[in-house]
Amino acid sequence: MDTIEKFIVEQYSPMITEDSNGIKCIFKHKEGLTEDGVIYFEFAKKGWSKKPIMSKKQFVIVDAHMTDVLQFLNQYYNLNEDDYHNVRTTIVNLAINKMDEFYGEG
Repeated sequence: MDTIEKFIVEQYSPMITEDSNGIKCIFKHKEGLTEDGVIYFEFAKKGWSKKPIMSKKQFVIVDAHMTDVLQFLNQYYNLNEDDYHNVRTTIVNLAINKMDEFYGEG
């Protein structure tokens, strides 16, 4: 586990919620120091892929609001443009792992 992933896991509790607007992975700061970060998902439809979808639990990220999480990370790691690809990948992987766990696929 790299240092940024470890930091996010120590500071935030990702949780999955479903409502009429879709599925969200909410990154809630364990001590309430930042606003929640949210990644929005929709279930993939067959037409979204050229290959047939084997599992009914395939999903697509459709939006994200992670500004406060990224600003909080920047306070500790002094991130620059070169770091953001790695940070985004880490956050997306954590959210996908949480989705898999929530839907029993992990």
